[in-house]
Amino acid sequence: MRPVQLVHDYWAANIWALYLFISRVATFICRKIPVPASIRDLMEYIVPFPEPQPSVVAILLLIGIWPGGVDMAGKVGRWSLVKPLCNAGKFFVHAVVFCSLSGFMVGYHVHEKAIMTAIIPLTLLATNSRHTARLYIRTCVFGLFGILPLLFRTEELLFKVVLYITWMCGAIYGLERIHNGGRGDHGTVLTTVDHLAFFTLACVLVFMEIIHTIVFLPSGRLEFLPLMMTSVACSIGLVWCWTDSCSQMIFGSVKVAWR
Repeated sequence: MRPVQLVHDYWAANIWALYLFISRVATFICRKIPVPASIRDLMEYIVPFPEPQPSVVAILLLIGIWPGGVDMAGKVGRWSLVKPLCNAGKFFVHAVVFCSLSGFMVGYHVHEKAIMTAIIPLTLLATNSRHTARLYIRTCVFGLFGILPLLFRTEELLFKVVLYITWMCGAIYGLERIHNGGRGDHGTVLTTVDHLAFFTLACVLVFMEIIHTIVFLPSGRLEFLPLMMTSVACSIGLVWCWTDSCSQMIFGSVKVAWR
């Protein structure tokens, strides 16, 4: 058996996917650009980027969970004493969500399905405000899409696509009804950026399941390109959700809207 590495061919959609993607791009560019031998020798020490060490990842993980695991836990108690109407329980759940996202985003050899540890507790906050509803939808959009390549057989294609679309449509419809308050207006939860994210992932799915299968797969070229595209697209979205979760938790933009 070979040692288990931090990253492999199918990257989980976290910061290490972006790290490896930038490393691959930098390596490709360095090979194509003619440079003097002295500079090329120097670049070989930097590109490709070194594999992250477990100790470095552990330090980053502790830094990542600090706002939710330590700082926010203390603030919940102080705010509850100063403002008795503050729902400290829900605020604590938000800290749990952020810590779970942090564990996924910077964790060592994290699995793609680990994003469920953040999505599941986030359901407790989705109905609370439009801010948390958007965060829930966006985390589901990118997190669940990143799991789809685990169902790789041809006969599973229709099942996973229909299941993904059905779940997202149901979640969006339900949250729209809740946060519209029965007024019948639309567009309170989804924004233009969300529609752009849906379109981008749809393009990735079409390329992954149709274009790549027809054009590249028969010749064996770029075998892992669909997985890379999925990982990079979802990691960008989840970094967005991660920072949004931290911003809402620290600055209290969600706390004031809690019922």
